[in-house]
Amino acid sequence: MAAWSERRLIEKIRQASKSQDVGLLKSIGDDCCEVVARNSFLISTDSLIDGIHFDRSFHPPKLLGRKTIAVNVSDIAAMGGNPRFVLLALCLPVDLEWDWISSWLDGVLEILDEFKCALIGGDTVKAKELAMTVTVLGEPLESGAIYRNTAGEGDTVWVSGPLGSAGIGLKILTHKKQYPDDTRFDLFEVLIGAHLDPKPQVALGLKLAESGLVTAMQDISDGIATDLAHICKASEVSAHIQADCLPFLPELPPAAALLNIDVEGLLLRSGEDYQLVFTVRRGEEAGFAKRFPGVVQIGKIHSGEGVFLQREDGTAEEITFQGYEH
Repeated sequence: MAAWSERRLIEKIRQASKSQDVGLLKSIGDDCCEVVARNSFLISTDSLIDGIHFDRSFHPPKLLGRKTIAVNVSDIAAMGGNPRFVLLALCLPVDLEWDWISSWLDGVLEILDEFKCALIGGDTVKAKELAMTVTVLGEPLESGAIYRNTAGEGDTVWVSGPLGSAGIGLKILTHKKQYPDDTRFDLFEVLIGAHLDPKPQVALGLKLAESGLVTAMQDISDGIATDLAHICKASEVSAHIQADCLPFLPELPPAAALLNIDVEGLLLRSGEDYQLVFTVRRGEEAGFAKRFPGVVQIGKIHSGEGVFLQREDGTAEEITFQGYEH
């Protein structure tokens, strides 16, 4: 199969990136794109590098294309915003097959279409290693973005969904790479999918921002132990979370048992779930739970500093910044 060419790649992007966004004045084809700035923009940039952030041997290119965008869109969701525009900078090996990059781009364009987000430009260069850098521009609500530094003492701590799924999904894939004939993990596709094709919580993030009840928010990319610690440090508070309240999929414990992995460690420290962790204004818990039945309360904000895990036996452990480290 033929390797990629820059002209062929750019032409595919140009033909597929026909955006109807009224805020886009000039897209691909000029030295710069031009967009209308009605208010402020939320801007986030992330890089994915082959062998560090993904493994091409088991990550299908189309799903990797989706994930390339998802991890950036999740940052916009974490601030209660709506993703609008994306820029791509690609470092591509000369011998990278066209079928691979074309499938990867199909995944990129597919998820952008799901979020009505336009690919408006970028760059491609030949390199020794495969790497993708994405910049996403999002728009906050008129009421403003939700920050990390606005949690208050007495607020409650919540998460948007199950934890640890992507972390154990990666461990399953790594195990299957080494032992491809091990069929014991064939029933855990939902966990594998959580790693390969994460779902950024954009719609929920917007609704949480609209509610006026959320005081601080962050996406869970490095594990709850680290991402909640970011909120606590920025807000100059501490958080106490309950071990028995941490949500997880029913498939996680049996998969963890097969791999001899501690479930609690997965829930606290494994990354890439791209759920949201957020705080709700004190005294609003009951009404908030009725309004958002799918989210889970896991703890409370206190004075002091750090994140602490409280277990059913009464013991407590500090877990501040014990999640994934880049």
